[in-house]
Amino acid sequence: MGKEEDPKWARHRSQFNVDPFAERPSADHYSFPLVDAQQLADRAANKDSPADNPRPRRVRMLARDFIDDSLYNPVYGYFSRHAVLLPDPSSAPSSGEVGAVSEQKGTGSSSSRSGFHFAEFSNDREFSAAVESRYLAFEDTLPLGPSSPSSRHAKSHPSSLSALGSSAAAAQLARARPRDQIQNKSSANFRVGSAEDLEERQRRGREEVARQAQAERDRQLGIKKDHEESHEADVRAMAARQVWHTPTELFKPHYAQAVARYLCAEYKLTLYPYEDLVIYELGAGSGALAHDILAYLRDEEPDVFQRTRYVISEISERLSQQQKAKLEPFAGKVRVVNQNFLEWKDTVLAPCFVIALEVLDNLTHDVVRYSTSTLQPYQGLVSIDATGDMEDLYEPVRDPLISRYLQLSRAVRGTAVPISAPRHLTSLPSSIRKVLSEHFPLYPNLTPPQYIPTGQLRLLDVLRSKFPQHRLIASDFHSLPDAIEGVDAPVVQTRLNGTMVPVTTFKVLQGFFDIFFPTNFQMLRDIYTRVMSDHFPTQPPQDQDATSHSAPTFRPDFFYSSARASRGRAQRVKILTHAQFLEQYAQVDQTRLRDGSNPLLGWYQNASWILT
Repeated sequence: MGKEEDPKWARHRSQFNVDPFAERPSADHYSFPLVDAQQLADRAANKDSPADNPRPRRVRMLARDFIDDSLYNPVYGYFSRHAVLLPDPSSAPSSGEVGAVSEQKGTGSSSSRSGFHFAEFSNDREFSAAVESRYLAFEDTLPLGPSSPSSRHAKSHPSSLSALGSSAAAAQLARARPRDQIQNKSSANFRVGSAEDLEERQRRGREEVARQAQAERDRQLGIKKDHEESHEADVRAMAARQVWHTPTELFKPHYAQAVARYLCAEYKLTLYPYEDLVIYELGAGSGALAHDILAYLRDEEPDVFQRTRYVISEISERLSQQQKAKLEPFAGKVRVVNQNFLEWKDTVLAPCFVIALEVLDNLTHDVVRYSTSTLQPYQGLVSIDATGDMEDLYEPVRDPLISRYLQLSRAVRGTAVPISAPRHLTSLPSSIRKVLSEHFPLYPNLTPPQYIPTGQLRLLDVLRSKFPQHRLIASDFHSLPDAIEGVDAPVVQTRLNGTMVPVTTFKVLQGFFDIFFPTNFQMLRDIYTRVMSDHFPTQPPQDQDATSHSAPTFRPDFFYSSARASRGRAQRVKILTHAQFLEQYAQVDQTRLRDGSNPLLGWYQNASWILT
């Protein structure tokens, strides 16, 4: 394995095989063109791909682009296809209307304004049962999908030939044709027992076998189609439940009011009365948080409400339209921008608060592994062949964003030792590591994967360059159960036949799986402070946001100045647990159950806040 090593084998040595006996990827996988998520989105939106199979084939992409494409592609992405809004009970639609939710006495349900009546529940178990009941009631309001009982019955009804495909219907009619009718047709042309008659019977036999094979293929295709449609309905219900299962919805309006109190306190402390209260929310979902924050300010802080402007950045066009309808009572205060926040163009010089609740978990990540011989980092790619099969490929890090994140990570950690490297690996001399890697076939040539939040870094860059006087309010999960293998690895799950199914890889059929990551808040804090200080421009950009109605009264580096000490900035970035934040800013007595427990504080113990 020296200089005479075969180039193909040398190249394959940079690939990681979970199974050492598995075949290496075919040579085609290394030559497919490299694409990114934006190219795939443009291709799908422009209908440059087959209508029956819009997902990419014969391409390679970085792991972050595959994840981004799976979640956000405008045609088949998970959030694009399954984005839904919660029904608003206060609107009191008719029982047959989509989105209607009937109030049930004793369940703790109330209007959308007040949410659950927590004092009605004896304990946490009773509250959990009420939440599950509301889930089921909400799913019943969804339109009947193709896998609903009524549609399945129509497809399987023996008299419903119209429900079958044309080829399947033809095959069914062919099977129903009397056998003696075919036989009589041949006997009218050939003498029984003649060579011509034998050849004709053989030909008809082959045709019959072909018809039966086609009928079986059509039957299997129908089963597969029913299965896919059933899965589609399950995933739609999973997306609906995901919207329900946010603390904003479960603890409505108390959770949003806690955020509103924090905003008010910080605004009055640092900006009032010289500046407006400008709020940007990323990915507002159902719009419930914005609605409840503005309602609180209107009712409890009218002076602040008069100075408030609320801007929502929403990547989903469908959700953005629905948010506008939901927030119509605050039309003069709210502006909904249908734009990916990571591609924000305008510069906002006015001081503002940026809210990102449950946004970090769906930001794209890259996969990095390290050579067990040299500890050199390798970036992960996903290669998709002509049949849709996917392969992991690894190559030395070339991507600038990955390189930059790794440099920042080494700087804040104070070491170049990979997080994902086993402890024994770092204690071995490099010469021994090299021998093991090159001459022991069963010895892994790459470390386990590390998922690095390059999407998070892009978010910080936007905040630094486009919102120089921002204050960040973010909350998300710091740990997740059922994650796949790796450091800071995601949970990848779908819903099948009513059951949530986690899987062991992120390389799954795009659009049918939710992919979400835990957040390392300590690392986020350290990288945040470094990004906001390193090479920060001392002069404000010239393209001031046209929507900023008030000129800043503070100098542009009021919040972050490159002249300030890094330690001082770190002290201004706070990490709080879910309960710590709510104990300080929520009215926790209003969410206490009769036995003294408090789900507002007890639930979401694996979530944290970062406040800057």
